[in-house]
Amino acid sequence: MKVGYARVSSTGQNLETQIEILKEAGCEKIFQEKRSGKSMDNRVELQNALDFVREGDVFLVTRLDRFARSNTDLYKIIEILNTKGVAFKATHQSFDSTTSEGRMMIGMLGTMAEFENDIRKERQAEGIKSALRRGVKFGAKRKMRDEQVLEAIELQKKGEMTNQQIADMFEVGRSTLLRYVAEWKNR
Repeated sequence: MKVGYARVSSTGQNLETQIEILKEAGCEKIFQEKRSGKSMDNRVELQNALDFVREGDVFLVTRLDRFARSNTDLYKIIEILNTKGVAFKATHQSFDSTTSEGRMMIGMLGTMAEFENDIRKERQAEGIKSALRRGVKFGAKRKMRDEQVLEAIELQKKGEMTNQQIADMFEVGRSTLLRYVAEWKNR
């Protein structure tokens, strides 16, 4: 039996292309998920697929990077498949895990995928540093301006309104109001 596995990293990405390719390759069952490929441990559908396959099956993915992002995970997964007598193939990269040449290709491609991932992380870190130097603020937009926080503190001092009423006035949650007030007082 041909068993497919399709994965994308985020909910904004689409699995349809991978599923279509796996169906065209003859997969009778396809496991799919939208999870980071950083580690095999957090991918439930990958675990389900590995549990499902039996001796003589072929485990298919479209590309190696949909399967594993680190050599450690790659070798673990291939070892699981080999132990079960399951062949591994990728539709867009021609290799066969049952041959020594295929295992060598998997190793080289795994190394390249890991290298690509490392370079992406470095570029991302450089971009963040550059943005911070330019004054870009990360994180959620502030819910209250400084003037509003000062007004809220004055209202608290008067004691005529509860914290919930003050929070409602500024259209924020009570805990948000209290956090901003505490931050202001700790400046």
